[in-house]
Amino acid sequence: MDPSVLDRRFRVWRYGVGHSQLLLHSHAGAADAEHLNVLFEDVRAVKLRSSYQPLILRPADGPARDDILDFAGLPERHQHRFLSLTLSTRPEIGFVLCARVTVLAVSKTNGQAPLRAWPDGARVVHTLHYRDQVS
Repeated sequence: MDPSVLDRRFRVWRYGVGHSQLLLHSHAGAADAEHLNVLFEDVRAVKLRSSYQPLILRPADGPARDDILDFAGLPERHQHRFLSLTLSTRPEIGFVLCARVTVLAVSKTNGQAPLRAWPDGARVVHTLHYRDQVS
Protein backbone atom coordinates (compact mmCIF):
# COMPACT_ATOMS: atom_id res chain seq x y z
CA MET A 1 0.00 0.00 0.00
CA ASP A 2 1.41 3.37 -1.02
CA PRO A 3 1.39 6.31 1.39
CA SER A 4 -1.46 8.80 1.15
CA VAL A 5 -0.18 12.37 1.34
CA LEU A 6 -2.68 15.09 2.27
CA ASP A 7 -0.84 18.37 1.79
CA ARG A 8 -2.84 20.47 4.22
CA ARG A 9 -2.73 21.24 7.93
CA PHE A 10 -4.71 18.73 9.98
CA ARG A 11 -5.57 19.09 13.64
CA VAL A 12 -6.85 16.53 16.11
CA TRP A 13 -10.54 17.33 16.19
CA ARG A 14 -12.06 14.58 18.29
CA TYR A 15 -11.16 11.26 19.90
CA GLY A 16 -13.95 9.13 21.29
CA VAL A 17 -12.84 6.17 23.31
CA GLY A 18 -16.41 4.86 23.61
CA HIS A 19 -16.87 4.71 19.84
CA SER A 20 -13.18 3.99 19.15
CA GLN A 21 -13.01 6.86 16.65
CA LEU A 22 -10.40 9.50 15.94
CA LEU A 23 -11.13 12.50 13.74
CA LEU A 24 -8.47 14.74 12.19
CA HIS A 25 -9.79 17.87 10.46
CA SER A 26 -8.41 20.31 7.90
CA HIS A 27 -10.40 23.52 7.66
CA ALA A 28 -10.76 24.81 4.10
CA GLY A 29 -8.57 27.82 3.43
CA ALA A 30 -9.40 30.66 1.06
CA ALA A 31 -8.06 28.69 -1.92
CA ASP A 32 -9.77 25.42 -0.93
CA ALA A 33 -13.27 24.42 -2.01
CA GLU A 34 -13.66 21.75 0.67
CA HIS A 35 -12.89 20.91 4.28
CA LEU A 36 -11.24 17.52 4.79
CA ASN A 37 -11.95 15.03 7.56
CA VAL A 38 -9.90 11.91 8.22
CA LEU A 39 -11.95 9.43 10.24
CA PHE A 40 -10.17 6.49 11.89
CA GLU A 41 -12.52 3.73 13.08
CA ASP A 42 -12.09 0.87 15.54
CA VAL A 43 -9.02 2.61 16.95
CA ARG A 44 -6.91 0.44 19.24
CA ALA A 45 -3.85 2.64 19.83
CA VAL A 46 -2.75 6.20 19.04
CA LYS A 47 0.21 8.47 19.49
CA LEU A 48 -0.49 11.98 18.25
CA ARG A 49 0.81 15.49 17.85
CA SER A 50 -1.69 18.32 17.96
CA SER A 51 -1.31 18.94 14.21
CA TYR A 52 0.26 17.58 11.03
CA GLN A 53 1.25 19.36 7.83
CA PRO A 54 1.27 17.48 5.57
CA LEU A 55 -0.56 14.45 6.93
CA ILE A 56 1.09 11.32 5.55
CA LEU A 57 -0.76 8.05 6.08
CA ARG A 58 1.96 5.46 5.63
CA PRO A 59 1.63 1.75 6.43
CA ALA A 60 4.05 0.76 9.16
CA ASP A 61 6.00 -2.35 8.37
CA GLY A 62 8.69 -4.46 9.96
CA PRO A 63 9.94 -3.20 13.33
CA ALA A 64 7.66 -0.12 13.31
CA ARG A 65 4.54 -2.30 12.93
CA ASP A 66 5.81 -4.68 15.60
CA ASP A 67 6.37 -1.73 17.97
CA ILE A 68 2.86 -0.37 17.38
CA LEU A 69 1.27 -3.79 17.91
CA ASP A 70 3.34 -4.31 21.06
CA PHE A 71 2.31 -0.87 22.36
CA ALA A 72 -1.37 -1.70 21.75
CA GLY A 73 -1.14 -5.07 23.50
CA LEU A 74 -3.32 -6.57 20.79
CA PRO A 75 -3.47 -10.38 20.87
CA GLU A 76 -1.61 -11.94 17.96
CA ARG A 77 -4.74 -13.69 16.67
CA HIS A 78 -6.35 -10.26 15.97
CA GLN A 79 -3.35 -8.35 14.64
CA HIS A 80 -4.04 -9.12 10.98
CA ARG A 81 -7.38 -7.23 11.22
CA PHE A 82 -5.82 -3.83 11.91
CA LEU A 83 -3.96 -1.18 9.96
CA SER A 84 -0.76 0.10 11.50
CA LEU A 85 -0.30 3.59 10.10
CA THR A 86 2.32 6.21 10.77
CA LEU A 87 1.18 9.81 10.33
CA SER A 88 4.43 11.28 9.12
CA THR A 89 7.70 10.26 7.53
CA ARG A 90 8.95 9.29 11.00
CA PRO A 91 6.95 6.75 13.09
CA GLU A 92 7.89 8.42 16.38
CA ILE A 93 5.87 11.51 15.35
CA GLY A 94 2.60 9.63 15.45
CA PHE A 95 0.73 6.46 14.65
CA VAL A 96 -2.75 4.96 14.65
CA LEU A 97 -3.72 1.31 14.90
CA CYS A 98 -7.24 0.94 13.51
CA ALA A 99 -9.49 -1.15 11.28
CA ARG A 100 -10.43 1.54 8.74
CA VAL A 101 -9.60 5.08 7.65
CA THR A 102 -11.87 7.25 5.52
CA VAL A 103 -10.90 10.61 4.03
CA LEU A 104 -13.96 12.80 3.48
CA ALA A 105 -14.36 16.08 1.62
CA VAL A 106 -17.11 18.50 2.64
CA SER A 107 -18.07 21.61 0.72
CA LYS A 108 -17.31 24.92 2.47
CA THR A 109 -20.95 25.82 1.97
CA ASN A 110 -22.03 22.94 4.24
CA GLY A 111 -22.31 24.44 7.73
CA GLN A 112 -21.82 21.02 9.39
CA ALA A 113 -18.25 20.47 8.20
CA PRO A 114 -16.27 20.69 11.41
CA LEU A 115 -19.07 19.59 13.72
CA ARG A 116 -19.59 16.01 12.60
CA ALA A 117 -17.17 13.30 11.51
CA TRP A 118 -19.34 12.34 8.54
CA PRO A 119 -21.51 15.37 7.66
CA ASP A 120 -24.44 15.19 5.27
CA GLY A 121 -23.22 15.61 1.71
CA ALA A 122 -19.68 14.42 2.49
CA ARG A 123 -17.80 12.87 -0.41
CA VAL A 124 -15.51 9.88 0.19
CA VAL A 125 -12.08 10.72 -1.22
CA HIS A 126 -10.17 7.66 -0.05
CA THR A 127 -10.67 4.61 2.16
CA LEU A 128 -8.10 2.30 3.70
CA HIS A 129 -9.20 -0.96 5.30
CA TYR A 130 -7.20 -3.60 7.11
CA ARG A 131 -7.64 -5.87 4.08
CA ASP A 132 -5.61 -3.34 2.06
CA GLN A 133 -2.54 -3.81 4.26
CA VAL A 134 -0.08 -6.44 3.25
CA SER A 135 1.02 -8.42 6.31
